[in-house]
Amino acid sequence: MVEILKKITKKVDLFLYFFIVIFFSILIFSCVLQVFTRYILNSAFSWTEELARYSFIWTNLLGAVLCVKKSSHATVTALTDKFSEKRRKKIQIFVQIIIFLVALILVIYGTELTLKTIKQTSAAMKISMALINASVPITGLFIMLYAILNILLLKENR
Repeated sequence: MVEILKKITKKVDLFLYFFIVIFFSILIFSCVLQVFTRYILNSAFSWTEELARYSFIWTNLLGAVLCVKKSSHATVTALTDKFSEKRRKKIQIFVQIIIFLVALILVIYGTELTLKTIKQTSAAMKISMALINASVPITGLFIMLYAILNILLLKENR
């Protein structure tokens, strides 16, 4: 089971890295374009700020998935450092279960939000807000995948 999940997550990793690079590139391009048009041409585009904001949302949420994968999210270890290795693993598994449950909430309510905003359009770019809000349930699904993998890996390394 763990080996199958590892193969799946390798492909998901490539997908995530690709789209993080794409969204971050769009973010940088739109910010540079905004500055150039505002200060050099004295006439800014109305859509660049919105594009930067939406790219920032996608970049950060997809980046959060990689933080869960690598367990690089912020932790306070002052208390857990005093526990035995066995107890620390139990705590790590518990934390991954909590992460999974929070991701499940993101999927449930993010999907609800996305479906409610299909017909709502953004102010400047006139795109469906569902394209932006879909980042929440998609992120939740990926976080759930990595939380399961992390739990299995922690149990395997007992």
